[in-house]
Amino acid sequence: MTSIAELLPRAGKLKYEIRQQLRRVELGQGDASDCSIGIAELDRQLQTLTALLDSERPDKRALWRLKIDELRHEANFLASDFRKMQRARDTAWQRERLFHRRSVASSSAVDDLNAEADSLAASSTQVDELMENGRANLSSLAMQRERLKATHRNALSMINTLGLSNSLMRMVHSRQKNDRYIVFGGMALCLLVLWACVKWRSAHSS
Repeated sequence: MTSIAELLPRAGKLKYEIRQQLRRVELGQGDASDCSIGIAELDRQLQTLTALLDSERPDKRALWRLKIDELRHEANFLASDFRKMQRARDTAWQRERLFHRRSVASSSAVDDLNAEADSLAASSTQVDELMENGRANLSSLAMQRERLKATHRNALSMINTLGLSNSLMRMVHSRQKNDRYIVFGGMALCLLVLWACVKWRSAHSS
C-alpha cells in the first residue's frame, strides 16, 4: 500500500512540473491541455494523501497534515493561475474573432483607408519633391549671390586700378609738358648765347 512518505514527494514533483508548464504556456511554448491534465492529477493525489492520513501514526499525523495542506494551498494557486490564463486566452481569441468579423464586414472601409494612405503617401512624395526643388533654387540663388559679390569686387578693383592709371597719365602729361618747356627754354637760351657771341665778335672785329 502506498504511504504518504512515498506519495508526497511525487506530488511535490508534479507541482513543480505544472508550474514549469504554466510558464511555457504563458510564453507560447507549451500546450494548455498538459497543464489541465497535471492539475487534475495533482488534485487526485492530494485526495489520496488526505485519505492516507488516518493510516499514519498519531504522532506523525499532524506533521503530514500540515505538509498536505501546504501542498493543497500551492495547488490551488496553480489552478487559479491556470484559470486566469485560460480566461485571458479566451478573451484574446474572442477579440480576434470580433476583429476579424469587423474586418470582413468593413472591407470597403479598409479599402478606403488604404486608398487614403496611398494618397497621403503620394502627397508626401510631392511635398518632398517641392522641398527638394526649393532647396535647389535656394542653392542656385546663393551661388548667384556669390558670383555677384565677386563681380562687384572685381569692378571695384578695376575702378581703383583705372583711377591710379589716370593719375599716372596726368603725371606723365604734366612731366612731358614741363620737359617741353625746358627744351624750348634751353634752345632759346642757346640761341641767345650764340647771338650774343656773334654780336660780340662783330663788335671786336670792327
